[in-house]
Amino acid sequence: MNVDKDTLISQQRDRLFASLAMPHIVKACTVEDGILSLDEVSMERYRSVFHDDASSLAFFIPASGSGSRMFDFLQQFLGTMGQESTDEVRLFFSELSNFAFFPLISEEWQKSIATSEVDLFAFCEYLLGAKGLNFSNIPKALFPFHNLRGKLYSPLEGHLQQGYNLSKKVKEFHFTVQQEHAAAVQLKIEEHLTSIPVQVHLSIQSPESDSFVYDEFQQVLTYPSGEYIKRPSGHGALLENLNRVSTELVLIKNIDNVQCPGRDSEINQYWEVLSGLFLEVQQEIKHVIDLREIQRFHDLNERFHLFDPGLANASWEHILAVLKRPLRVCGMVRNEGMAGGGPFWCKDGGYNSKQIIEKSQIDPIHLALLAESTHFNPVMMVASPFDRDGNRYEFSAFVKEDMSMAVKKNHFGKTVYYLEKPGLWNGSMFYWNSLFVEIPSSVFSPVKNVMDLLKSEHICH
Repeated sequence: MNVDKDTLISQQRDRLFASLAMPHIVKACTVEDGILSLDEVSMERYRSVFHDDASSLAFFIPASGSGSRMFDFLQQFLGTMGQESTDEVRLFFSELSNFAFFPLISEEWQKSIATSEVDLFAFCEYLLGAKGLNFSNIPKALFPFHNLRGKLYSPLEGHLQQGYNLSKKVKEFHFTVQQEHAAAVQLKIEEHLTSIPVQVHLSIQSPESDSFVYDEFQQVLTYPSGEYIKRPSGHGALLENLNRVSTELVLIKNIDNVQCPGRDSEINQYWEVLSGLFLEVQQEIKHVIDLREIQRFHDLNERFHLFDPGLANASWEHILAVLKRPLRVCGMVRNEGMAGGGPFWCKDGGYNSKQIIEKSQIDPIHLALLAESTHFNPVMMVASPFDRDGNRYEFSAFVKEDMSMAVKKNHFGKTVYYLEKPGLWNGSMFYWNSLFVEIPSSVFSPVKNVMDLLKSEHICH
């Protein structure tokens, strides 16, 4: 349904300034209370289910992140004209030779570094600026994360190789990228596909999903030309891109969570477990719907902790409607101080459901519940675009729209506001059925700061 511009402006203004909702958090999900912990026998069983199944697979990888964010501390160093050298800056320079990208540094600079006769400010400009290595403008997908026996691997190459090693059932990779980086990413893909015969698709977050920008008086802002000022509305807008994938299973993972090639086998074992679990639960849900036996519903919930136990007291029509929602199986790692979202039980419509909630979505009343949270969402999830009968879902029908997030920014000295859509794995999947499974932290090695590349998961041997 097409909505005219004036109506969109009015709707976004109303949500932004009046009707945004915070999730009603009841408690954190923990092992055996919303999170499954699998023993070795169970994991091997689900891996067998995966291997015996013929479903086609695709990887969906949001890859719009900017490499410049990894160098925030160096940007601040440049901003002070090199006058304020923090411990992090000094550590970075002392560890330079241990980064995968070190061979890209010119011989002249390498000699200066080796003799400690280096102008740190000038070197930072060389490292980040357009006249040097231009690291500030390289998309994270193409940044050299790993060095294996002299060959550099970007996250893009790492995901393609790791995913292809998972199974011959992998038919497609779908990367979402920024428009300005699409040509460079496409070129790298074409170089790599000489050894990997799969389809690789790129898509751009639709400009149609961008949000209008408002001032403190709730007035929509325009450029001098009269054109509306708009801002990208967050990764929730990628739901539309996800809806384009056509394989039977979709494996969702972030671009910066990729490890050295030698670790592919361990990572893929857990993809096999999560995928096999998805296939078994999907089949069990089908049986409950077909047989309409409440005891079978009880047994399903007892095994997999999918639903609020109180749902069994609802009408059969309500239970059926819930069972027919999209399913996702999400890996959860032990929370070791990482910033980001975690699994919680939330109340909505009279029943509790399992959600992935970001810290920014927790109001002051429920902040204490963070201390009870034991796990973290690493964005390693299995889903399907199709229901049990092979009909494609329209994912937009399962979004909780009032879980959009208000963004407050400075724009040329003025405070402005705009909406971000409900996060892709947060409010955009609010009305999905979620199965949370504990996986080891060794499969989760995100790179938010370039210093993360010095962790063991990124040092290749």
